[in-house]
Amino acid sequence: MTTRPDVVHLTTAHPPTDNRIFRKECTVLHEAGIDVHVIATQDADSVVDGIPVHALPRRSNRLTRMALGPVDALRTVRRLQPQVVHIHDPELIPVVALWKATSRGKAIFDSHEDLGKQVMGKPYLPTWSRPAVATFVRGLEAMADRSFDAIVTATPSIARNFRNKRVTVVQNFPWLRDFPLPTPMPQGSPVKLCYIGGISAGRGSREMVAAVDAMPAETELVLAGPVAPDARSHVDDSSDRVDYRGVVAARDIPEMLADSTVGLAVLHPLPNYLEAQSTKIFEYMAAGRPFVASDFPSWKLMFGSYDCGTLVNPLDVEAISSAVSTLVDDPDRAADMGRRGRHAVETVFNFEIEGAKLVALTRDLLARTRT
Repeated sequence: MTTRPDVVHLTTAHPPTDNRIFRKECTVLHEAGIDVHVIATQDADSVVDGIPVHALPRRSNRLTRMALGPVDALRTVRRLQPQVVHIHDPELIPVVALWKATSRGKAIFDSHEDLGKQVMGKPYLPTWSRPAVATFVRGLEAMADRSFDAIVTATPSIARNFRNKRVTVVQNFPWLRDFPLPTPMPQGSPVKLCYIGGISAGRGSREMVAAVDAMPAETELVLAGPVAPDARSHVDDSSDRVDYRGVVAARDIPEMLADSTVGLAVLHPLPNYLEAQSTKIFEYMAAGRPFVASDFPSWKLMFGSYDCGTLVNPLDVEAISSAVSTLVDDPDRAADMGRRGRHAVETVFNFEIEGAKLVALTRDLLARTRT
């Protein structure tokens, strides 16, 4: 491993091969010829797809990770002496601000979510504590906004939280190259509905299971992703028409979607979801499959002109099952919607476009470290 990387992507909260951090951002930088390394929690140093991954020690719980993880991270950053540090967790902001003040390096904060809104929905935080924690997190973001060289955000709505002169929106769209040209819509039984992603009550686990149970017997629901405690009973106690596949590798998602008829994304109208961009919807579109999703105003604005899915009240099981049945009963219309969604990904919603913005930003900061 080289001793002076161009850029390190640093996280203590995400896995080293996180889909956004590694498979998208680090991969696009590596392919552009930038020497990119990852610092993350794992058992030992490794090299994955040509990208060095430097191991941080595992901590026993969330509290010790947040308290000691930044110290571990700072020690590794100082050892590697990168020109740019790109961080993904708010608890790392103070130590990287310290590193930046004592080195000639540049710093980027990557905001994946609207953290203030996200904190308000965290089930592990007592309700009374959430406003104070949200205020603290906003304070960390303000520190990065003032002192870091650039801010990267996953959506335009998150970007509105920052005033930094270099705010770059790098949206979490799928790699188009990961999705081959769509296969024809499956015909006959069973009719498979698909949901890929974190499975929780707030993401519609109960409603999805109830909707498939309300449909004809030949309809199945395929679920893939980690199951939150509040959704465990929805999955474990469901009928045999629910096929839970566990956590699947990103490379296996296109094949799963090719075998499905309709994708689902019926997230509840929680503060952190209302303006979120659900990665799974773009994956359904890339696979040429129509979707039934929540009727959030921001999603109406984003998808309405493409006519590639149906938006419904995510709390209304009857509305969900009715929308799915309409697509299943009209395969020609469903196929047309799938083709329009695929075209939208080919022309707008793909990471090939988004990644180029990150490459340009990183090269600009690297040039500034060398002058």
